[in-house]
Amino acid sequence: MVFDTYHIIYLLANFFTIFVIYRFMRIFFESRRRNRTLNLLSYLLYFVATSLFYFWFNIPLITLVINLITMFMISLTYEASIQKRIIYVIYMYLFMAVAEIITAAMTGYVYFSVFSQGDYRDSFGVIAVRIVIYGETLLLENIKLTKNGRNIGWIFWLASIMIPVSTLILEVIIANQTNLTKVEAVGSVSLLFAVNIIAFYLYDSLAENYIKKSKLALLQKENELYSRQCEIMQSSTEDLQAFRHDMSNQLIILNHLLEEGKDEEARRQLDQLSHFIKGKVIYSTSGNTIIDGLVNYKLQSVASENIKVETEIVVPEQLNIDIADFITLLGNLLDNALEALKKVDREQRILTIKIVFSQERLIGRITNTYCGEIHQKDDKILTSKKEKQKHGYGLSNVEKIIKKYNGYMEIDHANGEFRVDFIIYLPQKN
Repeated sequence: MVFDTYHIIYLLANFFTIFVIYRFMRIFFESRRRNRTLNLLSYLLYFVATSLFYFWFNIPLITLVINLITMFMISLTYEASIQKRIIYVIYMYLFMAVAEIITAAMTGYVYFSVFSQGDYRDSFGVIAVRIVIYGETLLLENIKLTKNGRNIGWIFWLASIMIPVSTLILEVIIANQTNLTKVEAVGSVSLLFAVNIIAFYLYDSLAENYIKKSKLALLQKENELYSRQCEIMQSSTEDLQAFRHDMSNQLIILNHLLEEGKDEEARRQLDQLSHFIKGKVIYSTSGNTIIDGLVNYKLQSVASENIKVETEIVVPEQLNIDIADFITLLGNLLDNALEALKKVDREQRILTIKIVFSQERLIGRITNTYCGEIHQKDDKILTSKKEKQKHGYGLSNVEKIIKKYNGYMEIDHANGEFRVDFIIYLPQKN
């Protein structure tokens, strides 16, 4: 076998395939095993095995088998069951096979036997296959992130399309240069793959930086809620201690007023004590910092607004849910309920909050009294605020969170009562 320009380009393309498979693995598998060395060796094994068998035999059936075996060995360095490994490897190879078939057809290589030695030697086709597969991984990753609730900006979608397309256009231009030397041909191909690898690295760096910023914002929000919860509890404790200290004096004064027949003044004194007690209620004591902090923070002013609150919150200290998602879910529902209650007569303001965790399900019901007309369009609740372009996203955002966790939400309004029921599935982490 003469080792010519085509074989060098094939090796470069096969090396680039390692990065493509790495992206596939990251799409299909949640996490990698801790042993980084074994992970790197598995990718090296793929490169060596597929290259050698291609040069020695170049029989499509053998190439298919070697690809599946080595890709399965790479999958062993990731966390998953055997069944999932097999399914995911087949999926990956199918995506790769589709790209190869399309490219082969475009370059005129249609009739071949899977049992006979191949004679395909189109350098452009070898490069194009890898670039097309690379584009597939970018789009699949964006789809996965979108499905998981991540907001993928248009610039990322554009980059996922333009980088592979631009590479193919450049390769067409290079392939049409008939006077290229061996060094120039290999060098140009190396640069094309290098540009894509660098773009791949920058793409991941931007995504990782975005995740870090998001996590930092969530941590700050969590700390803020925890701090609010501590402040509320500390304030309530101090007020209760002061109240107990002063209680004996209050009772003496009340007794004196009653003995002198000053019933009206005694009643005012009792009203002041009742208002004081109601203003220092802690509404959620489940032990879950996020829920307790959010509920208690949102309901700080309900006593002054004469809102009667009933709560039943029974959840574990930790829930398998993204903090931002839960803040969006519960925060919007509470904000909507409190906003609606402001329009109700003070004597009829009632808010009921029920959140329980059972059998890997978070079940919630938020109920509030309301007055006026509920505006709907295509089964969607519309905002009643004047600046409609700035409002009305609350329930829409809640629906997105519910859908993300494969949950269910039902809205009902009748007899002056607005009710939102939701169920989201939160399986325990492995």
